[in-house]
Amino acid sequence: MKGKGFLYLPEHSLVFARIPKCANTSIKTRLSTLISTKNVQHPRQNRILEPTNDLFWRKCTKQARWLKPDQYTALYHSVTSFTVIRNPLSRLQSCYREKVLRDKVFPSMKRLGYRNDMSFENFVEFTCNLALHEMDVHTQPQTFLITDSKGRLPHFIARLEHLDQDWNTFSALMRGRHVDLGGTLPRLNKSRDPASSPCISRPLSPTVQRQYELTYGSDIKLYEATMEPQAEA
Repeated sequence: MKGKGFLYLPEHSLVFARIPKCANTSIKTRLSTLISTKNVQHPRQNRILEPTNDLFWRKCTKQARWLKPDQYTALYHSVTSFTVIRNPLSRLQSCYREKVLRDKVFPSMKRLGYRNDMSFENFVEFTCNLALHEMDVHTQPQTFLITDSKGRLPHFIARLEHLDQDWNTFSALMRGRHVDLGGTLPRLNKSRDPASSPCISRPLSPTVQRQYELTYGSDIKLYEATMEPQAEA
C-alpha cells in the first residue's frame, strides 16, 4: 500500500521510518551526510535533487535505498530503526495549514477533493471519511506509516515536541554503535504556530472529535505512551 517508506543505510545498519510533517526534511538532510552522493538533475525541474526528495535516495547514491515493508521486516532484528512522531492533531493542523490553506491546494490533495475554502473541521471530517488507501501520505496515520509487515514499531521513537532531547538520546545510542549522527538536528521547514490561525485552534465539534479519535486512535495511544522514558533499543 502507498505511503510507507523505510530508508535503509546498509553500512550503518540504520533504518529511518519516515513520517511527513514530523521533521522528515531535517532528518533526511542529516542522514545524507553519512553517505557518498552525486549531483543529479531533477527529472522535471531545473534544479539539483536534494535529500528532501525521495528521488534523491534512488538516483544520487548507491549507499542507501528505500525498503518495502516486507523487506524491512526481514531486516528488523539486524538493524536499528527509528522515527519521529508528533501529536496527531498538530500534524493534521500542519498539513491543513501548509497543504490546503493556500492559494493552490497541494496537487495530490486537490485530486482527492480538498479545497482551500474548507474549515479545519471540514478538513478533519473529510479526511476521516477517506479509506486508508485513499488518504494522502501527509494524513495517513503515523502508526500505519511506521509499522513493518508484522505490525512492529521502530526500535526508537522520538517526539517532535521534544526533538532536541530525544535526538541527543538517539545520537548517543548510535555513537555506541559507531555511527555519528552529528550534533543538534536543525529545524528545517519548521511549522508555524497553529495559535496564529484561529480557525485551526478552535476545538472540534463532538461529532468530528469522535471521528478523529476513531481514525487516529492508535496514533493518540502511541503518542501518549512515548511520554514515558523509553528503553534503549
